Amino acid sequence: MSYEYSEDNLIEQTAIDLFFNRLGWDTAMAYNKESFGEGSTLGRLNKSEVLLKKILFEKLIEFNPDLPEQAYNQAYEKLTEDSITKSLAEINYEKYQMLRNGIPVDYINHKGEQVKNKTLKVFDFDKAENNHFLAVRQLWIQGKSKRERRPDIIGFVNGIPLLFIELKAAHRKLENAYNDNFTDYKDVIPKLFYYNAFVVLSNGIESRIGSITGKYQHFHEWKRITEEDQGIVDLDRIIVGVCEKNRFLDLFENFILFDNSMGKTVKLIARNHQFIGVNKAIESFKLKEELYKLGKISVEDKQKLGVFWHTQGSGKSYSMVFFAQKIHHKFTGSYTFLIVTDRNELDAQIYGTFSGVGAVPQIQSGNQNSLKAESGKHLKQLLGSEHRYLFTLIHKFNFEQEITQRSNIIVISDEAHRTQGGSLAMNLRNALPNASYIGFTGTPLFKGDEITKRIFGDYVSCYDFKRSVDDGATVPLYYENRGELLGLKNPQINEQLREVIDAETEDLDSDQRSRIEQLCAMEYPIITARKRLNAIAADVVEHFCTRGYKGKGMFIAFDKITAVKMYDLISHHWQKYVERLEKEISKPKYGDQEQLEKNRELKWIKETEICVVISSEQNEIQKFRNWKLDIEPHREKMNSQDLETRFKDDGDCFRFVIVCAMWITGFDVPTLSTLYIDKPLKSHTLMQAIARANRISEGKNNGLIVDYIETYSALLDALAIYGTGGGQDGGSGDPEPPVKPKEELIQQLEEALLATESFMKEEVNFDLNELISSTSLGKIAALDRAINAVYTNDNTKRKFQVLAREVFRKFKALQPDRVLNEYAPRKNAVDVIYSAIEDNVESADVSEIMKKIQDIVDDSVENLVCEPNDKADKMLDLSGLNFTLLEKYFLKTPNKNTVVQSLKSRIEKQLKRMVDRNPMRVDFYTRYQQIIDEYNQGKDSVTIAETFRKLIDYVNALSDEEADTKREGLTDEQKAIFDILRQGKTLTEKERIRVKQISIELLEELKKDKLNVEQWSDKTVTAAAVFNMVSKTLFEDLPYPTYQSDDVELKTNLVYEHLKQQYFGAGVSVYGNY
Repeated sequence: MSYEYSEDNLIEQTAIDLFFNRLGWDTAMAYNKESFGEGSTLGRLNKSEVLLKKILFEKLIEFNPDLPEQAYNQAYEKLTEDSITKSLAEINYEKYQMLRNGIPVDYINHKGEQVKNKTLKVFDFDKAENNHFLAVRQLWIQGKSKRERRPDIIGFVNGIPLLFIELKAAHRKLENAYNDNFTDYKDVIPKLFYYNAFVVLSNGIESRIGSITGKYQHFHEWKRITEEDQGIVDLDRIIVGVCEKNRFLDLFENFILFDNSMGKTVKLIARNHQFIGVNKAIESFKLKEELYKLGKISVEDKQKLGVFWHTQGSGKSYSMVFFAQKIHHKFTGSYTFLIVTDRNELDAQIYGTFSGVGAVPQIQSGNQNSLKAESGKHLKQLLGSEHRYLFTLIHKFNFEQEITQRSNIIVISDEAHRTQGGSLAMNLRNALPNASYIGFTGTPLFKGDEITKRIFGDYVSCYDFKRSVDDGATVPLYYENRGELLGLKNPQINEQLREVIDAETEDLDSDQRSRIEQLCAMEYPIITARKRLNAIAADVVEHFCTRGYKGKGMFIAFDKITAVKMYDLISHHWQKYVERLEKEISKPKYGDQEQLEKNRELKWIKETEICVVISSEQNEIQKFRNWKLDIEPHREKMNSQDLETRFKDDGDCFRFVIVCAMWITGFDVPTLSTLYIDKPLKSHTLMQAIARANRISEGKNNGLIVDYIETYSALLDALAIYGTGGGQDGGSGDPEPPVKPKEELIQQLEEALLATESFMKEEVNFDLNELISSTSLGKIAALDRAINAVYTNDNTKRKFQVLAREVFRKFKALQPDRVLNEYAPRKNAVDVIYSAIEDNVESADVSEIMKKIQDIVDDSVENLVCEPNDKADKMLDLSGLNFTLLEKYFLKTPNKNTVVQSLKSRIEKQLKRMVDRNPMRVDFYTRYQQIIDEYNQGKDSVTIAETFRKLIDYVNALSDEEADTKREGLTDEQKAIFDILRQGKTLTEKERIRVKQISIELLEELKKDKLNVEQWSDKTVTAAAVFNMVSKTLFEDLPYPTYQSDDVELKTNLVYEHLKQQYFGAGVSVYGNY
C-alpha cells in the first residue's frame, strides 16, 4: 500500500492535526526522537515510566501552592503505588478516585504542625485552559518481562495518560484494533492503563470509545456534538466530540462509573446520548435556578425540570445516576434525590443501579439503614432527615400531610407518565411543596400525557427509537405478522349465544352483566378461541426452535387464564416437535457433521424450560378450576424459585416465558430476542413491551416482534395520536386534557362535581355530603348506602360511571395545582364509590357463563389456511419509524375539532355507546363477523408492508422538508410565509435573500402586538390592521418588477388567510406560544 493511504499518514497524521489545530492540544512525535533523563523531551527517565513527572509536579505545585516538597512527593508516590493482588479494573478505580477527588497526603507544615488528609488537586475542572493537554504519537513503553509496545497516540493531561487511541488503516476491520492491539497492550503494558480514562479505536471511517473493562460490542460510537446533529461516524467527530478540552474534563469528572454489582469491577463511560442528554438537563436546571433568583420565573416554573425521554434500552437508569451525581458534585445545596417508581421490580432495578456504582450502600430492603421506603411511616422518617438519595414506590405516599419545606429536594419520577397522576401524586406534592421534579421516560408522550408536560415541563432531552438503533445503543427490531385467517362457520351463533345469555340473565347481577359486556367488547371469545390458540401454539414452537440466534423468548397472552392455556398447548406441541426431530435424526440421512449438529439442536430443545409468570389473586384456584386448568404447579414454581434471575441468566435453560402483564415493562433481559404478542397493547405499554427485545447482547443482531393480533395497527394508532391532541368528531376516545386558563379548568371541575352531586341527590336519593362529613364507622355505613343508591338499576350505575369519569378528567387536567386540595374531599367521595363499582365488576365471577359462550365460539370459529408468503416479505424494520419527526408534524397540525361538548351532551353520547356495546342487545352474528373481518385485515402481509412503507416514505418526506427549512435558516413559521411569497416566482439570489428577510421581519413585527390580541381575527379593527400591515409591507418591500401589483395583491391575501388560520391570538399559534 502506498504511503498516501497508510495508517501513519492518512489516519494518524489526521488525528494529530485535529488535536493541534482544532483542539489546541500540544503534540509531540516520540518515535526515534525521545531522549531520556532530567530535562529530556518528555522528562521521562526511562521507557517504563508512564507518568510525565515533570509536568505533573508543575501542576501539583500550581494548584496546591505553598506546601512542603514532602507533600508533593507523597502525592506522586501514592499515585504510582502498585498492587499485585488487585485487578487492573480495581487499580484503575483507585487511581480514578485520587485523580478526580484529589490525592490525600500527610505532612508537617512550616509551623511544624502535623496536617492529615490534605487532598491535593490534580486537575482544574472549572477552567480547562489551566490544565496542560499533550497528545504524543508513537511513545515506546516498556512493560512485563521488558517487552515493549508503541501505542499510536496517548493523551496526557497534566502528565497523566488519560487517553489511549489505537488506529488502523481505513481498509482494516476496526475490531482488529481491539483484538490484536488493545487486548495485547493491557497484558504487556498494564501500568499505562492504571490511569486510563478512555480508550478510542478508529480506522478513520468507523470510530468507537470504551473503557478498559469493556468488550468490543460495548464500545460505542460518538456521533454528535449536540442533540440536533444528524450524527456522523468518523475520526473527526469522535476526537472533537470527546477531546475538546472542556468536554474531555467534563466526561472524565462526571460521566465515569464503576459498577460492582456482578461481583467484579466494570468501568462504564457515558454513551454519547447520555452525555448530551444529561448535560442538557443540567443546563435547564441551572438556568431555572438563575431565572428564579432574578425573579424572571415563578416558583412553580422553577420546580418543572422537564421530561427526559430516552428510548427503552438506552441506559436510562444510568442517566439518572449521571444526572444526580453531577448535581451533587458541581452544585452547592446538599440536594436530596427522591427516586419514585410505581412497581417493585423497577424500584429494585433502579436501587440496584445506584448501589452497584456505589452511590448508595448495598443494603437489603428492610434493613434499618435502608434508603428504600418500606411503608408510608418509614417514608416520612426518611424525608424528615437529610439523605443524598431516597427510593420509594408512589404508593408509599398514602398520607396527606406536609413533611418538609425543603427546596433542595429533586424528585426523579421514573416512567413519568405513570407515576404522576391521581391522589398519591397529589400527596407527594403536598408532602414536598417546594421540591423540583424531573420525569424520566422510555416512551414518548402520547395524546393523554398533557398532564406529564404540565407537571414536569417540556422535553429537556430526546433520544428516540430510530437514533438508538442507528447509534448501536439498541439492536434493530423487526416485525413479522403471523397466524392464520379466521372464518365463522356457524350462522346460528347469534341464536345460540342469546339462548345461553337469556337462560342465565335472571341469575346475573348488575356487576356480572357489566363484566360480560367488558369481555365481549374486548373480543375475548374470538381471541381465545380454542382452534386459534392451538394453531398459534404450534406456530410458536416451530418458530422458536428454528430461529437463527437462540436467544430467549417471551409470549404475551391475553390474560392469566389464556397464559396457562397456552402453556398446556405449547408444551403439547413442544413434545410433538421433539418426537418428530428424534424420528428425523434416527433416519440414516445425515452425514457425521450434520448428525452432530442435529443432536446438539435436539439437546437444546429438550433442555429448554417453559414457565408461566402471572400475578396471584384471591380464589385463583377455583377460577382456574372452572376452566379445567390447574394453576398450582405454576404458582409453586413462581413462589419457590427466583425465576427472574434465572431468565436473565443466558446460561440457564429457562428460555421461554409466558406472561400477560408481568415482565412487560421495566424488565431487562439482553438475551431476549423474540417477543410473541397475542394481546391488544396500546401506547406506552406497547412501546415498552416491544422494547423488551431491543437490548444489546453478544451475538444478537436484532430483536424480532412476532404479531398474532395486529399489533402493527395499534402501533400506527399510537403514532396517529402521538401529539395530535385528540380524535375526530364521533370518535369514542377520551378527549385531550384541555390546556386552558386555570380559572376555566376550575369552573369545569366545579361543573362536573355539581352534576355528579345533583345526580346522586335527585336521581338516586343520596347526598354526597353525608359521605364526606361522616367519620369512622359512620363513613363505612354511608359508603354502603351510596353504593346501594348507585345500584338502583343498570342505567343509574352507568350514568354515575360516566359522570365520575368526567370528574376525574377535570381533576386530572388541573394536577398538580394545589387548588385541588380544596376539591379533593368531594372528588375522593366520588372516587371511592366509583372504585367500589369497578372492583365489583372486575371481581364478578362470570367464568361459568363465559365458559359456555367460549364453547359456542370455539365450535363456530375455524382457521382458514391462506397462501404461504415469503418470510422476508413479512419482516418489517421498525427502526424506520421516526417518532420525533412525526411528533413535530402532528403538533403543527391544527385540530379542527376542538369545540368541547357540553357536559350533558357528552354524557348522553357516552351512555348511548355503552348501551350499544351491551351483549344483551347486539346482534351477535353481525358483531362477531365484524370482529373477524377486522382481525383478518391485519393478516395480509402485502397490506401490512404497504402501510408501513407509506408511513416511512411519509417520514422521509418530512425529513426532506425539515432539512430544507434548516438550509434556509428559518423557523417553521418563518418558512411558511417565505414559501407563500416565493411560490410561482423565479428569484435571483439577491431577491431570494430579500424575500426571506421580509418574511422574518413581517412576522416578527406582527407578533409583537397585533397577533397578540385575543381572537384578533374576530375583531374588525385589529383584523384590518393586520391586513393593512401585510399589504403595506409587501407593496413597499417586495422586489419590483418580479412582483407586479397583481402579484402583491394575491400574496397579501394568501399571507393574511394563513395568519387567520394559524395564529389564534393571545400569543397562541399552531407553532406554539409566542
